[in-house]
Amino acid sequence: MIQANNVTLRVGKKALFEDVNIKFTEGNCYGLIGANGAGKSTFLKILSGQLEPTNGDVVITPGQRLSFLQQDHFKYDAFTVLDTVIMGNQRLYDIMKEKDAIYMKEDFSDEDGIRASELEGEFALAQFLRIASFGFFPISQIIYITIFTIGMFTNK
Repeated sequence: MIQANNVTLRVGKKALFEDVNIKFTEGNCYGLIGANGAGKSTFLKILSGQLEPTNGDVVITPGQRLSFLQQDHFKYDAFTVLDTVIMGNQRLYDIMKEKDAIYMKEDFSDEDGIRASELEGEFALAQFLRIASFGFFPISQIIYITIFTIGMFTNK
């Protein structure tokens, strides 16, 4: 859960927004709409901790975190959609890249196999916990689970 309590942001004497109270609960999907310059991106920066409000606070349930991608139209052009989504969780992205580098090796050693196995386990566990905490299966997870399951049966 993410909760904003009496959040106010002032720019000089002007209040961009004042006394905002909202609770985002698990299992729901939210959209933030408004005119250009209304403060949507600024409010999201406050929720993510990138910007401090003038008054009020943001509370995130202990043990949970908020992931975000920078609002930059060109920053992710060189990446696939799946890579871009996973970048929202830096540890998962690092694991994925290390796994990919190991699997690309021409001289794959026993040590590489052991490390790849460790990374696969950590990646799968982190994904399972993320899925379990939200109670749904995003398409990237269905793809991953399908590939992982196929790999389990073809390696026998």
